[in-house]
Amino acid sequence: MFRPDEIHELVRAATQTIDEDLEQEAALRAISAFRRAGHVEYPRAFLRKVVSDAVHDYWRRRRTCEDIEAIDERYIRVQPCLEEDIDRRRRTIELRDALARLKPSDRRLLNLFYEEDLSIAKIARHQKTSISAVKMQLLRARRELARIVRKNATKKSR
Repeated sequence: MFRPDEIHELVRAATQTIDEDLEQEAALRAISAFRRAGHVEYPRAFLRKVVSDAVHDYWRRRRTCEDIEAIDERYIRVQPCLEEDIDRRRRTIELRDALARLKPSDRRLLNLFYEEDLSIAKIARHQKTSISAVKMQLLRARRELARIVRKNATKKSR
């Protein structure tokens, strides 16, 4: 099927680091994907895609967090950023308006993925569709949201 060193090379090429946990995750996904697919005409390309998806999912889920209590108070400074706060609020309102104009199904999908932080696989199980269908729906929903935001920005700039 594939050699373990192939996965090591692909993960290293994708991340520029050595991460054994990620390599193991990619290997498990590859084994599962090859079993599900049955006959694969281009196994190296298929493996590359599986590893690429595993790397992207791994970094999307990864949350780095520092313990704020461990940071000395003299290094913490709060500087008022009034313009940035106003701009952030304006962008948030524009985004909410654009989300309100989306189809309910697109809005629900974006909510599941971004707000509820569900993986694509969990969304697919929840909707009883394939993972590739959820990925395509997510891509289309993002594009539609971007189109609405651009359209609203063009209207306001006139």
